[in-house]
Amino acid sequence: MTVLELIRSAATADDVRRRPELRAAGAGVLTALAGLLAPLALVLLAALAVPRAAAGVGESIGSGALLWLVLGGARLSLDGGTVALTPLVWTLALLVLARYGARRGLPEEPDLRLQGSWLGGYAAVGVIAALLGLLAPIGPDVLSLVLPLLVLPVVALAWAHGLPEGIRALWRRAPVALHRGLVPGAKGALATVAAGSALVLVAVGVNIARVMQVHADLGAGFFGGLLLVLLQVGLLPNLGVWGASFAAGPGFTTGGATTTWAAADSGLLPMVPALAAQPQPGDLHWATHLLILLPLLIGVWLGRETLVWVPRLAATQTKLAVIAVSVGVAALGVVGLDLLGGGSLGAEHLAHLGAPAQWLGLVLVLELGLGALAVFAREWWVLRR
Repeated sequence: MTVLELIRSAATADDVRRRPELRAAGAGVLTALAGLLAPLALVLLAALAVPRAAAGVGESIGSGALLWLVLGGARLSLDGGTVALTPLVWTLALLVLARYGARRGLPEEPDLRLQGSWLGGYAAVGVIAALLGLLAPIGPDVLSLVLPLLVLPVVALAWAHGLPEGIRALWRRAPVALHRGLVPGAKGALATVAAGSALVLVAVGVNIARVMQVHADLGAGFFGGLLLVLLQVGLLPNLGVWGASFAAGPGFTTGGATTTWAAADSGLLPMVPALAAQPQPGDLHWATHLLILLPLLIGVWLGRETLVWVPRLAATQTKLAVIAVSVGVAALGVVGLDLLGGGSLGAEHLAHLGAPAQWLGLVLVLELGLGALAVFAREWWVLRR
């Protein structure tokens, strides 16, 4: 039985005598189990097949359960440090799966009672996964379990069946500029991360020999290598935020070493093969400063997208307000993805990885704003003439 068939079975059961709340809770349980199954299977196969692996079955099951929680946003505690590096692609995959489970396992317009039952079933599996995680050498940070156990399924429920009426009423009373700037701002955040991801892919392609050498040195075997590749694919948006920060100016940090337009420092490199594609220590070519054109051009595109949502003859103040909202949403979106993705693989030198979120947000507001204002100024001049 496939993952999708597991979820579908909760919606097509013939036992109509069951209480609706139990059917909804069962659908939540099956949805969570469907997401948990793949990490568990991959970790078990890797533990059995990797030549250097020394973990037993119990530790492997615990590690697989923790991996599922990490994919949902949980953090792990490790020797006085924190493992906080969530592969955003697989977080999105879990969210899509949870949305599918909520749509298939609940009526078209479920009341809050049914939604609560589905959420309770999903969270119950998450609690069991957290308990299984105690079998592993490291454990989850308890407070961070709110993300995979509650926040992710709640977002999936809202995506599947819409927001509650109270929240929709508040949204209807929100300023018009927020209504018009939210969608283009979200697109701007995605465009920024996509551009950073493209930079990462180019760097990996140019330095593929170093990347493959690090991958081979890990001696992970076939299944371990497969798991490592899948994790790196999931980390592409995370690295895309780092790439966007490098292009914008603040740069990024790996192992206590900072890489900016001017130079790359040497430091402890986490054993993630894709990170071998970063610039080698030393001064960088002056042409790297031209990367600032990337966020500026995204700002130009964002300005054009934003003005589509505003009547052409609207007041200047109205247009500027919508542009300000869209630029702010774009910058906050990138920073939010950076915070959700995390940036730590332990203590000391590995405690802080990635982009400096505060500086990145501020710089993106300035650079995206300059690009968007250039488009606004051109339109203002054309209309004035």
